[in-house]
Amino acid sequence: MRIPVSLITGFLGSGKTTLLNRLLREPATARTAVVVNEFGEVGLDHDLIEASDDNVVLLANGCLCCAMRGDLVTALDRLYRGGQSDTAAGFERVVIETSGLADPSPVIQLLLTEPSLTARYRLEGVVTVVDAVNGEATLDNHLESVKQIAVADRLLLTKTDLLGSGAQLDELRARINAINPAAPQMEGDEILRALGASSAQRDAEGGSEDWLRAAAYVADVSTFAVKSHDRRFSSFCYTREEPMSEFALQLLIEAIGENLGPQLLRIKGLVNVLERPGTPALIHGAQKLLHGVEWLAAWPSDDRRSRIVFITLDAGREMVEELVAFADRIAADTQRARQRASQAERLSA
Repeated sequence: MRIPVSLITGFLGSGKTTLLNRLLREPATARTAVVVNEFGEVGLDHDLIEASDDNVVLLANGCLCCAMRGDLVTALDRLYRGGQSDTAAGFERVVIETSGLADPSPVIQLLLTEPSLTARYRLEGVVTVVDAVNGEATLDNHLESVKQIAVADRLLLTKTDLLGSGAQLDELRARINAINPAAPQMEGDEILRALGASSAQRDAEGGSEDWLRAAAYVADVSTFAVKSHDRRFSSFCYTREEPMSEFALQLLIEAIGENLGPQLLRIKGLVNVLERPGTPALIHGAQKLLHGVEWLAAWPSDDRRSRIVFITLDAGREMVEELVAFADRIAADTQRARQRASQAERLSA
């Protein structure tokens, strides 16, 4: 069984380390290994983590979104080998706390595509911590903070008791919902119960549509031009009634990776595949989307429509629909060519 990994992200000073310490005090998360990424020459946050020193790894003086990715692979490999060789050092889950300056999408991609990690670990979910007091100003001035919210499975709003009025919190909540309408916004111990009890990826592997939360997305492109950074983000669900051929799905995955690339902050979905109507394809990734399709044993409900959630930067539904049409067209042309070749072969026999 693969070990679940939770990614905790959020801008500087939002309260990530406080959340992590509270999580580690929970009985359900006692056997947890921690990886802390800090930006700067001297790491301090790891000294504040209340866990065994053997299971706390510091990745210092770098950012997980770029240079530190190789170090993350090494750290997780070392933790796994240590847990296998020493029962006392064993752990049942991993929490990665990113630097406040990190873009989480490359880390998500790494956890989903690196073979040495996917064989041992599975991405459990992404929690983004938002400072309610400074949230609006941070979103206005730092694109990274908007990305952190956009890719979250769950959101924790901190310091809400310090706000002067409920109107300020309502405005922040509305803005966050515009960026990521599917991620539940939580306060206080809500997030601890959610992290201890369930996870987005575990729900997906068990066939729960709660992982997808497609109903949270409106029919039209959810591009919001209210704030300077927000207007660059699109969050929408592509829904399709008719099944897609397996070849067309593979073409679509390749086309999305090639044409969107870093603009694809996150994608997840269930696809009805023509050749396998009883076992939907599971898509889950970020950026290049290099990992293969997984297959669920059965549909989680009677709804057999394909539903794919996209969270993108500087790209929207129109581009995605063009890529779907392209994949369908190429797959249909290929199928017709194969049929003609097969017919010609029969006639010449």
